[in-house]
Amino acid sequence: MDLKIEGKIAIVTGGGNGIGRAIVKRLAAEGAVVVAADIDVAAAEKVVAEIEADGGKGKAIKLDATDETSVKEMAKTCLDEFGQIDILVNNVGGGEASAFVVDYTADNWDKTIDMNLRSTFLCSQAAARDMIPRRSGRIINISSIAGKNGEPLMGAYCASKFGVIGLTQTMAREFGRFAITVNAVCPGYVWTPAWEGLAQGLKDKFEVLKDKSTEEIFKARVKSVTPLGHPQTGEDIASMVAYLASEEAKNITGQAINVDGGAVTH
Repeated sequence: MDLKIEGKIAIVTGGGNGIGRAIVKRLAAEGAVVVAADIDVAAAEKVVAEIEADGGKGKAIKLDATDETSVKEMAKTCLDEFGQIDILVNNVGGGEASAFVVDYTADNWDKTIDMNLRSTFLCSQAAARDMIPRRSGRIINISSIAGKNGEPLMGAYCASKFGVIGLTQTMAREFGRFAITVNAVCPGYVWTPAWEGLAQGLKDKFEVLKDKSTEEIFKARVKSVTPLGHPQTGEDIASMVAYLASEEAKNITGQAINVDGGAVTH
């Protein structure tokens, strides 16, 4: 399938590590010029070096996606060098702590909301201001199946990822008249530092899990809730992102699509 994104200018926030890194590499493999924007600029530079070694094109930019000034500077750098923004992938996210709602600190709550929801708002706003006059663009937000079902110990994370889906739907309705599509991808069980932190939180709070490793807890959870019985990978998420970024998906907008092995079926 020809996804027809060759030469498109794509920004991937949090592009230096994990799922973001996989998305950068996939979009570059499809011919896009990819800006890896990450607070860990060394990681962003490393993935850009890898895609350039494979014949792709990219640029690393330091970005704090929760900071409005940093986001504006990132967008300006991209526009100054490449002239436009065709694709934005809002991948920055995470959780500040795993705790029951009654034990959350307001600071941890705010930081988690900022990482997942404020970052998506700020970066989407910056990209849309370029896309709207050109009447063209793709915005893809990385939410989570935790944005569809609440889970213990994940109150702030779930709230923020539900919020990402709500913002996705709103932007799809607002931007549709400008031929801009806005969708969310909802990963299921990808082994990331965030999941390792959650597994550690489960170990700390449930006696029955104290003798289990974090990876054992993760694998048991995957096996118990996914019909396919295995975890997802960053590459699985990147495949859906690449499709939604393409002309093949020009009539898909306002959707929150699960890539989760069947764990959530709505």
